[in-house]
Amino acid sequence: MTLQSTSDDSVESRARQYIDPASAEPLVHQVRRFLEQSLHDGRFRPNRPMPSSRHLAGVLGVSRNTVSAAYQELTALGLVESRPRSGLYPSATHAAPRPAKAPAHRPVSGDAAAPRRAQPGRVDWAARLTRPLDGELHHAAAHPDWTEYRYPFLPGQPDLSRFPARAWLRSLNDALAGPHLTASLRDSVDGDDELLVNAICREILPPRGMSVSPDEVIITAGAQQALSLLSDLLITDGTKVGVENPGYVDAWHILRNGGADLVPLELDAAGMIARREAISGLDMVYVTPSHQHPTSVTMSYQRRAALLRSAQAENALIIEDDFDSEVRFKGRPTPSLMSLDRTGRVIYVGTFSKFVAPGIRLGFVVADRALIAAMRERRRYVTKHPSGHLQRALGLFIESGEYHRQLREHRRHLGRKWEAVTEELDRHLPFDLGPVPAGGLSVWVKGPDEFDGTRATSLARERGVLVDAGERFYLADTQRRQIRVGFNTIALDDIPEGIALLGDAVRAQLAE
Repeated sequence: MTLQSTSDDSVESRARQYIDPASAEPLVHQVRRFLEQSLHDGRFRPNRPMPSSRHLAGVLGVSRNTVSAAYQELTALGLVESRPRSGLYPSATHAAPRPAKAPAHRPVSGDAAAPRRAQPGRVDWAARLTRPLDGELHHAAAHPDWTEYRYPFLPGQPDLSRFPARAWLRSLNDALAGPHLTASLRDSVDGDDELLVNAICREILPPRGMSVSPDEVIITAGAQQALSLLSDLLITDGTKVGVENPGYVDAWHILRNGGADLVPLELDAAGMIARREAISGLDMVYVTPSHQHPTSVTMSYQRRAALLRSAQAENALIIEDDFDSEVRFKGRPTPSLMSLDRTGRVIYVGTFSKFVAPGIRLGFVVADRALIAAMRERRRYVTKHPSGHLQRALGLFIESGEYHRQLREHRRHLGRKWEAVTEELDRHLPFDLGPVPAGGLSVWVKGPDEFDGTRATSLARERGVLVDAGERFYLADTQRRQIRVGFNTIALDDIPEGIALLGDAVRAQLAE
């Protein structure tokens, strides 16, 4: 099966205008847009079958599943029809609308495709949106196809081989038995699972230096929902929010969508610089003090105390995103900001995504009970509450002691990965790695002036290695000398070969 009226070489040439593996936009969307354009241009004849997913995947350099998903979307839209025992054909009754013309140069930020041209009778959605999508900020690289790569050096995806599937399945089953069934299946309106909330108060927070009551805790569908609820309640147009630079891009989008003006705050080896002149005029500060995202630097005790003093002097609130404080390999963990706060201005955001699994989508917020009550009411009219079944299962998982047993083993295994990654980076990088923080889920690599981390990331991908370009994590004064090498997802045995290939990519870039 070949593409009609053209050669594979010309298909690849045209596809390069639409398909960019380095873009944050999902590949399936890019492939669908390419197929829509081909349909519109008449490159597929109505009486001949479309190319097979296997063949098209080979020509475009994507997975077969990606092409199949794009075909399914086109079939759902009526642009492609399935004929039994024959294959897929261009629809005889629906003409494909002309898709957006592919940009001549795709921005590395992965910005969304250009909008369609307005057509008579079509709804102008851009005019209807009360808050247009923010095209100025980068998007964090999602890597939806990460399972297709041999060496995924990523911090935000799970190591599938290490997930405690049997223990988690037991908790899920127990949550549907006996006295737990009601808690799992009921409509809790704006309430949370009492067993989970009590487990958080009793087992999770005390090691982080916090002693709180259940009415100071709310369960969320991950840290993103927590930030979204806080943005809805605390941010209006013009609210000034200080953020670490480089920092957590997803949080920037959520805060900016709420109307915030983002103010970049500098970092050094001790974390965010928290002098009062830096905080002056801010209404809020968003900070990741345990292991700064993305550099993994731990904010010193002195900096934490200085930040609290500065925030109190400016009457500013602090959102403490403590997404992986338990992942530390040397030394003792520093106390949370909330444990040091005596004024009630710190809002603590926690998540179970970094240990249990990101797909479970459970997190929590600890704050003054008045704010928690407001968040609970706002959440009720957005999602009501996270899954009762997952909440009860997680509560049982913690209560049984399995959570902490698995966490200890997970930390030991991550420690071995951290040692392997740092050793191999020292061996294979053609420049000095420098001090590496002993915690977090990634290593922040900064190269010399001639190093282009964004280009090196693309070269590494060609070798089957996934790392993040540091450029994506900057709000201002974007830099390209950095890459982030995660080690949560990669198998321990694959680290040496993967880092060796990454070193090849880095040397190839420096030689360009």
